[in-house]
This record gives sequence, structure tokens and C-alpha cells, in this order.
Amino acid sequence: MKFIYHYDIAALLVSIVILFNIFLKQRIKTRVSKSFKILAVDLFLSITFDLITIFSITYYTNFPIWLNYILNIISLITYNLLPVFYISSIVCATTEEDNPIYKKSKILISIPAFIAVLMIITTPLTKGVIYFDADGKYHANWMIDILAVIGFIYLVMVVVLGIRKRKSIRTEQTVTILVYTLSTIIALIIVNIWTNALITHLFASISVLVTYLSLDNPSEYKDPIMDIYNKKAFLITTAAKFTGGKNFTILGVQLEGITYLNETLGYNNFNTQLYLLAKRLTGIFGRNNVFRVSGSKLSILIDEEDKDIDDKLLEIQLLFSSTVIFRGVEFTPKVKMALFHCPYAADNAVRLNDLIFDTLNSPDSVAGTIIDGDKKVTEKAHREHELSELLKQALSQNQFEVYYQPIYSIKNKRYTTAEALVRLTNTSLGFISPDEFIPVAEKSGLIHMIGEFVFRTVCKFIINNKLWEKGIEYIHVNLSVIQCMQEKLYEQLLGIMDFYGLEYKYIELEVTETAAVVSSDTLMINMKQLMEKNMSFALDDYGMGYSNTTSILKYPFHTIKLDKSIVWAAMKDEKARKFLQHTISMFRDIGIKLVAEGVETKEMADMLVKMKCDYLQGYLYSKPVKADDFLKLLDN
Repeated sequence: MKFIYHYDIAALLVSIVILFNIFLKQRIKTRVSKSFKILAVDLFLSITFDLITIFSITYYTNFPIWLNYILNIISLITYNLLPVFYISSIVCATTEEDNPIYKKSKILISIPAFIAVLMIITTPLTKGVIYFDADGKYHANWMIDILAVIGFIYLVMVVVLGIRKRKSIRTEQTVTILVYTLSTIIALIIVNIWTNALITHLFASISVLVTYLSLDNPSEYKDPIMDIYNKKAFLITTAAKFTGGKNFTILGVQLEGITYLNETLGYNNFNTQLYLLAKRLTGIFGRNNVFRVSGSKLSILIDEEDKDIDDKLLEIQLLFSSTVIFRGVEFTPKVKMALFHCPYAADNAVRLNDLIFDTLNSPDSVAGTIIDGDKKVTEKAHREHELSELLKQALSQNQFEVYYQPIYSIKNKRYTTAEALVRLTNTSLGFISPDEFIPVAEKSGLIHMIGEFVFRTVCKFIINNKLWEKGIEYIHVNLSVIQCMQEKLYEQLLGIMDFYGLEYKYIELEVTETAAVVSSDTLMINMKQLMEKNMSFALDDYGMGYSNTTSILKYPFHTIKLDKSIVWAAMKDEKARKFLQHTISMFRDIGIKLVAEGVETKEMADMLVKMKCDYLQGYLYSKPVKADDFLKLLDN
């Protein structure tokens, strides 16, 4: 048979382009990118050996039978593993690693592949899949049909996965699954009609290309100004380090005087300086190790095996002590730096990030020096232990209180919602900020009890005072990162509401972007279950740090709360004002309600009214108040 191999050549070119982009472009090392790299390499090998075996089968007299067996076995294995690696990349993109479903899926995917590989490698003995006669001529045998059935099983798996995950995957991922399904079916039809046309690899390469463009978007992990990785990439990278049990060091860097330099140099010139700084830093530490975790903070990853760490730390100190002259403006960058040795300093990515922020924001941090973050860890551990004991006491003695901050509806010109906020005052320590005790409660596991206390208190307060009769449509209740990681959180919350006989629509749950990143798959399951009961969700603190709009839109949020930082910035800077206006318009256009936080002056309120924001929250209307005072506000 004369094979038409031109389609394989076209497929080979596509696979080379994909490999070129994978290995040369900067990408964060995620489970998705790793699984996709394996898929792309397997595609390239499969096409390459397909072309080689076409030649060896056609000119079989020039090849010994044993060599033809080896070449064809490699070709068959790489080809039949393509759907395995393809569906694995989709599972990685749509399922959290710590989810039990992920581990079960890996086992389920591996079973048919194991059977296929076993059939192929034993074919020289069984002659079941292929064999070569005494003359060395190639023949396919009956087991080749079993391999086709296994391929069909994987096709069904992809379709089932797409159906099961339809509410939690992005549109691009749905398109990817659709393209794979249709291309596989079309390829099978063409091959059965046109048996000598080697077209299956071309359709496979198209599917892989579409997957490459959709499954793992590199822009989600990049800071567009400095062209380095962002906070999301930092959390993923360090989480992998912690999971792998590796020792590593983090250098936290805070750039001081950001606002002054921005105003002095101008927005574009300042961004140019940030970009040049990033180039210098990546030149010292490597392009995959520098992260911008907030507007003024950088985190630099240093592997434990790095023998030049002292030289690099000296180099960065010299870098930040040098005077810079730019267009006649002379300035010396002022930075705070702190060094953290992990896993001693922290035991997970979120706590490490919080520790970096706390240390660099501390009054003990002095510009121009590198402080020992590990010393801060010891001090923090002592304080955490003190707070942990205090929290246990507060829970046992019912010392927690729930305050309510009303939220003003611009449309209705009255309070229609409120946010429930937990408060703790100790007789010896006085008022303890939630920003301090919530992380300690999360680390100690007490957050579950505190969260349940707040939720029960709010439900009881709503039902006892019939808040709906006072014009309150629902109450916002915050969920912590740890709560969002509970697989059966929805059962607990629904059970509490059922106990008090409260309709589900009277609660709107608030989550942060960090919670969404850390517990993506579990959060989506909880959201789906609770939204089916008519509960709604809000994203808190949008605009604080790096809120990625693409990743946010995959969650069915009813409300987005604009962080006070972007509201305040809009009062001082025209570009910030335009950004805020664009943000409000964008989310309104897709039906998401907007709450502006931190509204403290009438000028702020007037600006937000003109921008058509939906709700206003802040001290202009009321600070968080006790339950009785909140009821008085409603009555007045």
C-alpha cells in the first residue's frame, strides 16, 4: 500500500511549533504545564516514528524484522498514549491535586493505557496487534481493533469529563474538548474511507494546539508591567516546593516611595524603570524566580542548592544602593528586605506570603538592610501561641461578637444589605484586629468554630428580627480560606439555616481571591451546591494586589466588592479614576453587582454614583456597629 504521508509532515511541523513555544517561552511550572509538555513530546515522537515506520514498512526488505518490530512498537505505544496524556492534561486543569477525585481519575485513566501497552510490547510473541511474515512484510492483526476500542473509551472519558465539569470549566476548555471530540470522530471516518491517508496525527496536532492555546494561559501568571511572574504564580510555585518537601529561601523586597516616584517620573516612565529593575533582578536570580506579589512588593525564590546566595544578596544590596538618574531626575531606590528559610519560616504558600507582607510592613523593617525573617517567625510564633490560647478562651466564654456594617443601595436610596464582621475584645489586650487573629485561627484550626459561631449568630439575628421586613435583602458573611477548602461546607451551612428556618436567599457569602486560587475546585463544588439553593456569592477586596479578571469570571459571583485602595486612588489620580470607571462598567455589563468599600466622604460617594456603582459601604454611612445599634440605624 502506498501511504499518503504529507499530512504527517504537516502534523510534524505543527508539533515542532508547539514544542518550540513550550521550551523557549517563559511559563510557570504548574501541573497543567507539566502534563501538557509530556503530551506535546509524545505527539512529536508519535509523528516522527509514524513517518519512520512508513519508510521501514514500505522498504521492508532493507530492514531486519527485529528492527521493524522495535520501530513499530514505539510508534504504536506513543500513538496510543496520546489520548491518555490528553485527558490527563484536562483533568489537571479542572481538578485540584488534593481532591480525592483527582487520584481516582489518574487510576481510572491508567487502566486502559496499561492494557494497551501490554498488548503492544508482547506483540512479537503473540502477533496479536501486528506481525511480520517470513519475508518481513507488515501485517495488522485482530488486536488492533481492541486498541481502537480503547481509543474510543478515552474519547467517551473526555466527553463525560466535559459534561461533568461543564459548570466549572472555562469556555476555552469546553471548546478544547469539543475540538478533540469532533476531530477524533472526523479522523476515524476519513481513515475508514481513505485507508492510505495518514491523517489522524494532523487532527491530533490540531487538538493539541487548541489545548495549548486554552488550558494554561501564561498571561494569568505574568505581571504585564515588569514582565515577571505575579502573586498567583508565586503561590503555585511555592506550594509545589512545600508539597515536594524541598528546602528553599525567599527574599522579600518592598519598594518604598512608589507613589512619589510615580508622580515624579510619570506613569509610563515609572513603569519603564520597574521593567528595567525586573531585568536586573532576573539577571541575578533567574527569570523564573522573581515574582511581583503586590504593587510595591517582590518575592525572590532562591533554591537551597544555590552556592552563590551570599554573592547574590550582596549584589542586590549594591543594586538598591546605587543612584539612578533618569531624564534629569536623580533618585536612590529605598527598599526593605527580609530573608525567609522554608519550610522553617512557614509550612504553606499562603502563610509564607502573609509572613512576607507582615514582616516588610513591620516598623522593625529598615530600608537598606536585609532583616532576618526567621527571627520574626520566632516572635510571631510566640504571639500566635498567645493568641491561640486567647481564642480558645474566647470561644469557651462566648467573648466573640458579631458587628454589622450597613451597605447603602444607590438605586433604592436606603440600606438594603450589610456585612457581618467578627470582633474580639480582651480585658488585658484590648481590641484585637481580625487581620491578626483570623490567620492564627486558620493555622490552629479554630477558624471552623469561629466561622460556625458567626454564621449561627447571623442566621439567628436575621430570623429573630425579621430583617427582610426592615428592607434588608441579605447579609454578607465572610468565608476564610480554610473554610473554602472544606468539601462538605455546603452541608454545614445549609444545616444551620434549616435549623433556624431561614430562607437561603438571605445570606450572601464573601470569599477572597486568595481563597479562590487556593481552593478552586472545592470552592466551585460548594458554590454550585449552595447556588442551587438560591444562595449567592461575592468576591471581596477586588483590586487589592493582582485580581485576574479571567480567573474571576469562571466563578459565578453575584457581587464584586471593590477594595477601598482603588476607590481612594480614584480620588487622587485621573488614570485610577478611569480604571475604576472601566471596572464598574465592565462588571455591570455582564450583570455583576458592584459594592464600593471604604467610602468616607461625600465626594467619594458622588463620584461612585456618577459611575453607576450599585452599592456603597464605608464610614460615611456607618462604621461596623453592634446588632442593637444596627437595628436602630434601620429604624431611623
